[in-house]
Amino acid sequence: MVLNGMAYLFIGIGSSGTAILNSVLEYKEIRRDKPIVIRLRSDKEWNKARISREKGADFAFVISELDDGDEVSRAAAMLSECGIKTLFVGVLPAMRRQKSENLIKAFYTLEKLKEYINSFIIVDNQRIAHLPNFERYYPRYNRYIASCIVDILAGVRDKTAAMNIDRLLSIISFSDEPGYAALSRASELTKGLAGYILPFLSHKPLDLRTLIRVSMEKLSIAEAPLSSERGITFLRVPEYYVREERVDKELVEEFMLMYTKECYLAVCTTKRNIAAITNLFVYRFEQLKRLRELRGLAHEAI
Repeated sequence: MVLNGMAYLFIGIGSSGTAILNSVLEYKEIRRDKPIVIRLRSDKEWNKARISREKGADFAFVISELDDGDEVSRAAAMLSECGIKTLFVGVLPAMRRQKSENLIKAFYTLEKLKEYINSFIIVDNQRIAHLPNFERYYPRYNRYIASCIVDILAGVRDKTAAMNIDRLLSIISFSDEPGYAALSRASELTKGLAGYILPFLSHKPLDLRTLIRVSMEKLSIAEAPLSSERGITFLRVPEYYVREERVDKELVEEFMLMYTKECYLAVCTTKRNIAAITNLFVYRFEQLKRLRELRGLAHEAI
């Protein structure tokens, strides 16, 4: 897949990683770009050979569960050897639904990955663990995370959005330690269903306040604080709103600065009659209770 002149690849590892990747690939705009897709198997030599063949890629989106430490660490090392920049999406096991061994593995996987990766997006299964029959919600949760990833890619694809991969990776990291980002997203129809049949019907005004408020209720990390070090907002709207200057960027930045110390905004267009706001809130390790809990379990097991 080529975005802004750069070649990209997706790598899915484990059941959670491949499920989210499959949900990403359901989007026509992604399939239209003919992405490079790797689903890693247990055959280590095949994995190394396949990744080595993709040395022409500039960037990799790796999606994996974190309790499969050996496989994901091996993939990260291979990408580093090939000089491919990497954004890692890691799925945390739920505290109340997983054995302590899996939680401890997740912590040590994060520790190993710090040698190769400096930018993490965390998907926390604890967010749905309280639900009865929570396994039934995995497909919906995977689709939610996939929609966030697609919006991020749209933001770096759009040359007018003032965001690219290098800048994205720089924001989701710190000079002295990795950055750990929580996703959040909300969307609304800009036209009724009749708007798809009758294109001349006008779009309704954007309700950015409500979009931001609703998105803040859907952070991908349980018990994440509502004050992050940095925040990136990807706002996708029909071209009409950009052309007619109907996007109040100052309002978005004002609201986002209520939740983050630094705010970065990327506005891009979509052909759908939908306005969507996707946020990345970047934290240091010590700010996230969930990561501290994993570290505590690991230390208790020593």
